[in-house]
Amino acid sequence: MALPVPLPPPRPQPGLVLYVSVPPGTARTPGDLAEVAEVLREFATEMIPGADTYTALSLAPAGSDDVHRLGDRLSHLRLLDVEADPGEVG
Repeated sequence: MALPVPLPPPRPQPGLVLYVSVPPGTARTPGDLAEVAEVLREFATEMIPGADTYTALSLAPAGSDDVHRLGDRLSHLRLLDVEADPGEVG
């Protein structure tokens, strides 16, 4: 039995993560937040036709450690080195 051919390592894909923290005391319902998420998703597909988009809405109790940890992780993301596009003159 032959071994499967190993897959090449995945290439980094540009993308965007948006984290929005709603201030305490803001009178917004989950439906309001879902509508904002949907508008942002639609905007992304208009700006970048053919882009894959994923919208997720997370509701957690105020002061939740999970939300703070996510915010901390997102704030410490770093940029990857960008490979020059051979068709780009610069």
